[in-house]
Amino acid sequence: TVLVAGDEALAEGVRLLRGEWKARSGGELRVEAITLDELQQSESLAADLVIFPSRLLGGLVEQSKLRPLRNSMLESPALGLADIFPAIRHGEMRYGGETFALPLGSPPLLAVYRRDFLDAHGGAPPQTWAEFRTLGAAEAAAAEGRDPSSVHFTPPMAGRAAAYTLIASATSYTESQRRVESLFDAADMKARIADPAFVRALAELTVELAVLPERERLRPASDFAEAVRLVRSGQAGITFGWPGLAAASVEHASRFTTDLAPLPAAEQVYSPSQNAWVNQVARDRVTLLGAEGRLASVTAQTRNAVSAFQLAQWLTTGDVAVSLSSRSDGTLWFRESQAAMHGKWTAPTGGRDEEDGAAAATEALRTETPVMIPRVPAIDEYLDVLADAVRTAEPGEEAAKSALTAAAEKWEAITERLGRARQARAYRRHLGIEMLDE
Repeated sequence: TVLVAGDEALAEGVRLLRGEWKARSGGELRVEAITLDELQQSESLAADLVIFPSRLLGGLVEQSKLRPLRNSMLESPALGLADIFPAIRHGEMRYGGETFALPLGSPPLLAVYRRDFLDAHGGAPPQTWAEFRTLGAAEAAAAEGRDPSSVHFTPPMAGRAAAYTLIASATSYTESQRRVESLFDAADMKARIADPAFVRALAELTVELAVLPERERLRPASDFAEAVRLVRSGQAGITFGWPGLAAASVEHASRFTTDLAPLPAAEQVYSPSQNAWVNQVARDRVTLLGAEGRLASVTAQTRNAVSAFQLAQWLTTGDVAVSLSSRSDGTLWFRESQAAMHGKWTAPTGGRDEEDGAAAATEALRTETPVMIPRVPAIDEYLDVLADAVRTAEPGEEAAKSALTAAAEKWEAITERLGRARQARAYRRHLGIEMLDE
């Protein structure tokens, strides 16, 4: 039995493999689609294998619902562990020093630009957040005299996308060695979202939202998929997303193509030791994972562990992995050997935008130091609080500070309710600085 949480497209993909799995193994395969709430609230998982969003890994492990992979499996040539991108292999698959899951892909957050918009403003994607916001302002001014339906920047603000949008820029403003623990203090789980990097990022975002035409400010907020659709349909110039989301808007490709590029870098970062903003010479970019992404894990409750691990490996290797993973818009190619087949995930157009977007995503996934959404119990509750603060904050630095301070207090309340010591331990396991047997 396979449970697929929060992704009906993947559930249907596994169902289509039932005949092939039976011919291969002689076993029956039953597939059930469940909600994310059902996954997290269940006392145990009545299944052999579970497929779920990568940010939920820590919570499931802390609930003793998953089995770690044995070293013999990880070392098997059939699995091809070294073929999996480092950001996923060293990051999302592991928790507390052990590997608990095999990947079905995790898209890094990227900047998405409309081609004609970029060509009208120099032709190259911005390299820094300052350039990014200058570009947005230029589009806003041009839109006033050209096309009232066109806006400069459509930030994804619906649901948890608002939180991810803020985290993407705030972590860029954080010193590189502190980015992996920029949301919480690893020692005591104290919330850090009211720190200067987050305040600056939110203040800049609220100013951008304030200059949008009133019609755009009042329009229902867009998630990542809708924001990319607006860019590809010509209604916006820039946003955030990933290559797979372009597939849903492929009908617009002949008129409005897109460029995808890494997130901009910050010209300055905040240094707590100096209590000041300092210039960033290297301008390291952030690879943010966890906004989406899917993992497959064997459950602790299974009585068919051997065949369940075999099934997990089969679903995440070879042609089966490509056909299954590419069904979901919450995944992406996750192996070096799959990069040449990126069109399976992106509805290929054959244009330069397809190749550039694929290269940007692949390069981001090759990083050894991704910033991952914290995989701690109740992470969605934390993110919902932050997203609400982002959507409701008034323009300006003082308002941003006030909104984030209030959100941090709510985060502290969540942590206290769940047990500060327990949450801090889970966070350190997420970071890989505390092992499960400690």
